Amino acid sequence: MDQHAMDRVGHVFGVKRECSAAILVNARSGLTRRSLPVIELLTEALSHRAIYPRVFMAAAGHMEEAIAACRREEPDLLFVIGGDGTILAAAEAFLGTKTALAIIPGGTVNQLARDLGIPLDPAAAVSALAAGALRAIDVGVVNGRAFLCTAVTGPLAKLQRYREEARGRLWATLGSFVMTGFKATTLRPAKLSIRAGSATWQEETRGVIVSVNPLAEIVSRVPLRERLDGGLLAVYAARESGYFTLFRMAAAILAGRARHHPDIAYHECAELTLDAKRRFITVLNDGEIRRLATPLRLEVKPGALTVVAPLPAVAVAA
Repeated sequence: MDQHAMDRVGHVFGVKRECSAAILVNARSGLTRRSLPVIELLTEALSHRAIYPRVFMAAAGHMEEAIAACRREEPDLLFVIGGDGTILAAAEAFLGTKTALAIIPGGTVNQLARDLGIPLDPAAAVSALAAGALRAIDVGVVNGRAFLCTAVTGPLAKLQRYREEARGRLWATLGSFVMTGFKATTLRPAKLSIRAGSATWQEETRGVIVSVNPLAEIVSRVPLRERLDGGLLAVYAARESGYFTLFRMAAAILAGRARHHPDIAYHECAELTLDAKRRFITVLNDGEIRRLATPLRLEVKPGALTVVAPLPAVAVAA
């Protein structure tokens, strides 16, 4: 959509021109230098329509304070520059409010941005979102904590620790890949009790992935979801098959064959319960580590979050 077309419809970034806006930036993402030009692009695009956003820069360890300050502003539109963890934290704070989130990818995986078709280049993302529209997407909840893409539990969740310890350090990152691969073969499976809808079973597993709506059955180096508003949880439980169980699971997911793979128990449901013979269990909500009490109670909240998404004509597949 060109400049004149946007002016005629009276909307930009999917909202009316008479609105309030804020920008939230995660300085920890390592993209601070790249963030400044993006902030300038956003403020320029908005100022042409008499919208003057406030900028909230979250330094390392101070994300909660930045989000709380942003929350008090009650903006109609919140631009979030950062990775999946930053986006999740902002989404949790603004669920159930009038605020729509506009995501400018600035992390490593950028899962939700990919699912929405937002370009990974920040400048291209700004252009695509400026001509975009509002969209309501589903949100998953586990024991009261939100996740937008996936919740991972079982021994598989423990592997995240190595990525977190290595974040931002090249050699440590390379080492973490080696260590993660080694640990993936040595982690002992856990016995979980799973109730998905009307189905109940015991699973000896090294990992369970719960996705907000099913993963697409396509070959992709980053798993994508076929839709974000289906109102379902998709459960992928790795059936124990030896040391290489998790590698087989990863290969099946990346090949788009996870739903029908013999080593994966697959179910679709709106609510799910996971239990284990321990008081607490590690869960990764969109890659962010949580230690939650058992049993884990998961559910999907249909259309609970409003986001700005590119129109199909301008969406760019990553």
